[in-house]
Amino acid sequence: MLGIENDEVLEDLEELTERIFAPETLGGFRQLIHMIASVRSISSHSADSIMKDLHFPKYIFDALHNYGFEVDDKSINKEYHRNSYQKGWCSEYPFYVVLLKSYNYKLTTKSCELFAAFIKHYYSVLDTLRDEDLARESSTREEDACANFRLFMQNNATEFNFVRETIPNTAFDTPMSIATQLEQYLVTKWKRQYLPHRSYLRILSHFFSNDWKPSKHIARKHPKLERSPKRYIDPLAIPILGAPDDIFALIPDAPLIPNSDGLDEDDQYPLQTFVVNNRDYSTKRDKTELLDTAIPFNKHIQARTAVDVTASVRRSHNMGLQNTQLLMPKELNLLIGKLIKSGNQSSNIETTIVIWLMVLLSKSIEEIQSLVVFTDLTKKQQGLYIDKGGQGWWFFYVSHTAKAKIDIVGLREAKEKVFTSCPDFLLKMIVVNMGSRSIGPIINEKDSQTINNMVVKKLKKLSDRHGSGRLSVRRLVNFMSYYLNSTDIIDPIFIDYSYAVNMYTTRVARSYANVSDHQRSRQLHKLWQSVEQDIVRYSGQALSISLFDLRNFYQTEQFIGSSFTPKKTAVSTLIDSLTQRVEASKPSLHHRLVDIIEYHNAFTAYTAWMLLFGTGYRAAWNPLPTFALFMPSLNLMGISDKDDSDFSHSRIVAVPNVLTTQLKEFKRHLSCLRSLLRVLMPKICSTIDSIVDVDQHVLNFNHSQASQWYKVIRNSRKEQGPFFFFHKQGNTVVAKNLSPSELVNFCQKEIVLPSNAGRHWLKSNLLGKNIAPELINFQMGHWQAGEVPLGHYSALSHIEAINDIVPVLDELFKEAGWLPLKSVIS
Repeated sequence: MLGIENDEVLEDLEELTERIFAPETLGGFRQLIHMIASVRSISSHSADSIMKDLHFPKYIFDALHNYGFEVDDKSINKEYHRNSYQKGWCSEYPFYVVLLKSYNYKLTTKSCELFAAFIKHYYSVLDTLRDEDLARESSTREEDACANFRLFMQNNATEFNFVRETIPNTAFDTPMSIATQLEQYLVTKWKRQYLPHRSYLRILSHFFSNDWKPSKHIARKHPKLERSPKRYIDPLAIPILGAPDDIFALIPDAPLIPNSDGLDEDDQYPLQTFVVNNRDYSTKRDKTELLDTAIPFNKHIQARTAVDVTASVRRSHNMGLQNTQLLMPKELNLLIGKLIKSGNQSSNIETTIVIWLMVLLSKSIEEIQSLVVFTDLTKKQQGLYIDKGGQGWWFFYVSHTAKAKIDIVGLREAKEKVFTSCPDFLLKMIVVNMGSRSIGPIINEKDSQTINNMVVKKLKKLSDRHGSGRLSVRRLVNFMSYYLNSTDIIDPIFIDYSYAVNMYTTRVARSYANVSDHQRSRQLHKLWQSVEQDIVRYSGQALSISLFDLRNFYQTEQFIGSSFTPKKTAVSTLIDSLTQRVEASKPSLHHRLVDIIEYHNAFTAYTAWMLLFGTGYRAAWNPLPTFALFMPSLNLMGISDKDDSDFSHSRIVAVPNVLTTQLKEFKRHLSCLRSLLRVLMPKICSTIDSIVDVDQHVLNFNHSQASQWYKVIRNSRKEQGPFFFFHKQGNTVVAKNLSPSELVNFCQKEIVLPSNAGRHWLKSNLLGKNIAPELINFQMGHWQAGEVPLGHYSALSHIEAINDIVPVLDELFKEAGWLPLKSVIS
């Protein structure tokens, strides 16, 4: 598509791989793409510098970033997506490991500039780094520099936050200047009581000053037997919205290879368990720390802890407007009134800006420090863009792991760049605080602890003077999340997309939603209007400022989010092609076997695609494994497309009336099919008997029999389900459960859509209908850990939820053009 010859592409790619010293297998190469994208979202200048130094052509990055990577050889595919280095790579490919492990780095504006400076300087001093005369006994200076920089940049090295936020002074600092700054920090280290791993900084200082000296080998005496405790990697954990600080949700450590059908990697896992831990997850556990033996062995403590954790999680998911963690209208009125006044005082303006950003953007102090002001769109960085007309726009990137393949057409084009209007009062305040600077960091203070102390002091002063409870940093940063959780006024995905706030409640949902940019702005306006009205109702006076200005950066309609959501025209093409296949394959008057087989396959494909679009089924083999899970009288269906041994993700969904009619017709179709084929294929017809007449058997089951039956049939490839294709094998005909790939390839001449396109379409269109987020999660099965809608303690009425959703689904189906088809053999 770019008009470039294959030889040129190969030449550019080989130059890149040789430049970064990548292994022949290109193991982990996907992490290099992630690294460029992550740095670009924070500092476009640093990303451009890195790509230039790596000799990384932009068209190669764009191709590998914007589209999915898929190879028939699974081993190559797995190697490309590898996120860990192999044994021996740290010494053989030290620089490549630095690039590969970048997803573990603490990336801020300054650390990205330091990263770019490290890469640039690395190539200029490579000969010195590989000088054998300067090498240590166990490693080269290249290994030393790369390993120490990699460990220095990691998230868990919190003691280096201050260094990463202050060095270098500017993006154009020379290597010698950076080395001097590191030396000055080491000289004044007495300011910090405890600074482990000081050698990291010393080696980095030597690297940037390039003043390596031959190492001195000192023989050390060691005891004959060294005893040291084993090191265990801390689990990856994310906080639970509204729950206590010591309760976290465990998430998988190693991400899966992104699914080419648009199935988010997190969505392939069943419900995650919760752990309670009374320590700070931001710091790494001491190797010598011993675990409390009472917890693993005392069953009573285990049971009590499980009950406490479960209760806390349930409360967090049922937050109300009266919850003490949420800022009340009285507190909001007080806080905003004081912020308006202090914004006019030069001594308090920076603290005031930080508090405003916490409330309006849901950003922590560390995240606020990385925000910058820029005026040139070619040098975008996360932060505030001031256009030529003087208006302010918050700019953030939205990116997903799963990417559509380049040969798939008919999908909405999703933009990664998101511009959101900044209130005029806040823009003026930021411009005043910037002073003579037109671009650069929004906050002048570089030490995050100093900023935190200033904010805490101001909030404490407000709380003590006015007796309004206790205003805290946590309540401010999480205000928007708590407010949405308690009011359900808009879906949290709009906040996630607008301000790059990866909330616990949107972790999986963000990969399925595709929303228009104008719709996103309207939803944000609706949210902040609701907040303003709460304050007005309390105070009786209108606010003197507007918390959100409704305006759009793009005049034409843009879409943000999932890259697997089909366009309206693509859905119409799919429906037309499936309908035409059914019409074209109608059997002749004599009903020949080959005609019946072709017609059944076409009728099955049409019904299966309708099922995926109407219910939000994930791309699974054998969807709807039994008719016993379908209850047409109530317009509901039981689904278990992702589950664990406790059925914690089994769910009930609403079924639109068109799909209900079609499924009843499909059941009649199978009933007549067995009559036609009884003599020719008695074995297959016996299986169809068990599919069609399943209700008679299931109703006689007791609880234990039903549980055992459900474990066997749910989401099963082996058990024959209603949706199957006939295949010819020699002179015989066999029935095989429908697979996602067969469904996709059925109309490949007319259109090729991902098998998960129906799920993306449904989520995105439900968001467009502006219904309650809880109902959307109900239909999609996006329950968070701890939410068990089928549990005996759940207050959710499934019948009421279905009655609310079915009219919306009927409207969507009518707009899309889905119609029930009658089988000619029924």
